Amino acid sequence: MKSDLSPARKYFVTMVLQITFGGALLWIGSLTWSSVPGELATQEFIGSDVDSSVFAVGAVSLAVVIGVLATRKWGRRILGSLGAVSSVVGIYSLIMLDADTLNSWWWVAIALSVGLFVTNLVIAVFSQKWPTLGGKYSRSAPAKMNTWELLDAGVDPTVDSTPNPSDSHD
Repeated sequence: MKSDLSPARKYFVTMVLQITFGGALLWIGSLTWSSVPGELATQEFIGSDVDSSVFAVGAVSLAVVIGVLATRKWGRRILGSLGAVSSVVGIYSLIMLDADTLNSWWWVAIALSVGLFVTNLVIAVFSQKWPTLGGKYSRSAPAKMNTWELLDAGVDPTVDSTPNPSDSHD
């Protein structure tokens, strides 16, 4: 199956989805997931109180975005793999909760974690073809002049000095 998206567009879409899912998961983790009535007051529990993996998966997903921006081929694959493992751990942790005591934000957190798992897999598999920061400006080191060219330029190759190619006798 051939994708119609160019590598640059796939990169952009994946990063936007990763940021959106990760930010939404952090936000969902700050909302009330459960409340327990008491004699004097009702105790409310936010998502990160109920399951701390919600915050961890959201934070790791945003860190993966920053890491993907800063790295190239193998670094991106490693980051995508670590993000996918983090998402699986978060999904497992969320599934193990007692759903009867939680409201619907729990389901939203599971869906966002699954979305993060998919985007991290896309990073791990397809990121080698994506553009890199400053990639179009990178260049290889200039070639060194050999001994004969140094002698033609009037430089003693046994002394450490920088030749001036305009002084050549050719």
